[in-house]
Amino acid sequence: MKINPAWFRRLLPVLVGLAAALAVGGPAGAAAGVGAWWLSRRLLQTDPDRAERRTAERLAPQWTWTLDLLAAGMRAGAPFPQAAFAVAAADGGAIGDRLTRFAQAVNLGATAAESAPELGLLPGADRLARQLDRSSASGAAIAGGLEQLAASLREEHRSRIEEKVGTAAVAMVGPLCACFLPAFVVAGIGPVVFGIVADTVMAAH
Repeated sequence: MKINPAWFRRLLPVLVGLAAALAVGGPAGAAAGVGAWWLSRRLLQTDPDRAERRTAERLAPQWTWTLDLLAAGMRAGAPFPQAAFAVAAADGGAIGDRLTRFAQAVNLGATAAESAPELGLLPGADRLARQLDRSSASGAAIAGGLEQLAASLREEHRSRIEEKVGTAAVAMVGPLCACFLPAFVVAGIGPVVFGIVADTVMAAH
């Protein structure tokens, strides 16, 4: 009999919870069972977009330069698909492949919003699509909008990096306190307390 992986993934947290409840027993066992069920359920949850989000975050700095190159090509008079094909050929790699598929879909008549999934989760892909569709409908120049989008994405990326650095610094406070506070107590406060106790004992005698 072949076991369905999805069915087994749903059942496993229940089995873990029951095992924990039986192992501990009593009211504490019930609490342990619920906790084990919740924890195992969280650990087994899958996020299909996790790998794509990580890839998009890694590509984000290069993607902003790609937008700048697109803007430069369109300022030179090239329509978006042709500018995108040229930039994609120069970029190569993951961004080049995504941009090529996106431009091909637009060139074949799809709206930019319909073609946006070809860009994956690259930051600002939805904003790029909206700008292209507005430009197509109104004939407005888009090169300036692409440059503004690139600048905005750079600022957002810088803010995320600073936030992560701040979070890491806060997270380090706890371990540092756990390491240095006992040493400070033993080396700094301990002798003082010991001296007071010793003086008190000697005075009593």
